[in-house]
Amino acid sequence: MIDLSILPSRLPAIQTIEGPLTIERIASKHVDPLCEAGQKSVESIRPWLGTSLCPVTLPAARQCVAALELSRKQNYGLAYVLMNGPICFGMGVINYIHPIHLNANLGFWIRPDATGRGLAVALNQRLIKLAFEQMKLVRLEILVEPTNKASIRVAQKLNAEKEGLCQKRVFGRDAFLFRLTA
Repeated sequence: MIDLSILPSRLPAIQTIEGPLTIERIASKHVDPLCEAGQKSVESIRPWLGTSLCPVTLPAARQCVAALELSRKQNYGLAYVLMNGPICFGMGVINYIHPIHLNANLGFWIRPDATGRGLAVALNQRLIKLAFEQMKLVRLEILVEPTNKASIRVAQKLNAEKEGLCQKRVFGRDAFLFRLTA
């Protein structure tokens, strides 16, 4: 069993021209910035992730944070938010952790006004390092719908191998399966 409670609450910051962006394990203090980021991102994120991980109201943001904290306590998943001071730029998750096979899903989103700067790649690189080095996972999977060109580019920049097209895999729609292995 992987004990997620011992993992760091912060990952190494991403250095940008504007200064460092922190990567913080999601907590109740992130409800307001997560909601604001969700409101700014919903039109671009909803088609791929729905609104459960991109909440647009404060009650939904509280529910999202509570669910992600419970997931961590149950050793099922872990979520980090990308923060620029009080502003949430996005989220990265390692979830559906299989304690026997040592694999998991890797998911992410970046708010539209912060895209195109390599933040998704940098965030995921830190999550991948956490997954393989500290969590001792051997495989991460990224599911991307074929029309989500930005996430396909991120997977490619991470050197993830495309295994194929999974039919009716995400919200009843087809998705490419990319893999990363330790």
